[in-house]
Amino acid sequence: MKKILLILTLLTATIGVANAQWARWGAKAGAGVSMIHDDISSTSPILGGFAGIYVDYGFENAKIAWNTNLYLQFGVNFTRRGGNFQELFKYENELSIREGFYHNYYAQVPVLLGFKFEMPVKHAGHYVNILFGPAFSAGVYGKYRWRTITPYNPQVNANNDNYGTDDKSARNSFSFVNRFDANLLVSVGYHYRHLMLDLVFDYGFIPLRPEEDAIRKIEQEQTGNSNYKIEVPGGNLMTVMLSAGFNIPINEKARYNRSSYRRR
Repeated sequence: MKKILLILTLLTATIGVANAQWARWGAKAGAGVSMIHDDISSTSPILGGFAGIYVDYGFENAKIAWNTNLYLQFGVNFTRRGGNFQELFKYENELSIREGFYHNYYAQVPVLLGFKFEMPVKHAGHYVNILFGPAFSAGVYGKYRWRTITPYNPQVNANNDNYGTDDKSARNSFSFVNRFDANLLVSVGYHYRHLMLDLVFDYGFIPLRPEEDAIRKIEQEQTGNSNYKIEVPGGNLMTVMLSAGFNIPINEKARYNRSSYRRR
């Protein structure tokens, strides 16, 4: 229930702001690859994606440089992020391997600065568009699958699979990883009138969780230094997507039929 209330609150806030002075609102969705950005454990990506709504605020009436090109964008996205991983750890003097995946779903609130440049072509309405800025994500639902293997010793107690238990919390990502993330979003795309096609890069700065590095643990044992830290920051989530969208002007001045943009 708390998760549903969080999403509804974010949607209500976005729609409320859109009814004030916003120039455009719209919807967009995308899909691509998502992975754990970690040289130690990441192995391969999963299918990532997002769907969301947004509102734009233009600066056409402001007395600033590039006032017709700059704008702010606020929105709410529902995103899928994660990746496959494989980790090496030490258990009772045996080197073991933990492998699995994260399939995480987030409610995300981006706050972006946009720059739109109209292309000098015969017909008006063709734009190159750049968006960048922070986003804040809260985990809504996550699936965590892992199993451990000790090579050449299948009887060791470390060998298990978390899908072999009836405990649902053992399969919930957010029972083990950080629920909240702070992201950098960057997109570059082509917009034609109300249609959009963008390449989107989404990088999370908060590591999923601290991890134990088996190599550091071996060094700790060899040196006899019990103060030697064996935990390292876990991987960060990184997603690259191709998105498409559609926007609807609210108070935006009509631009697409201006004769100054047409070649004679």
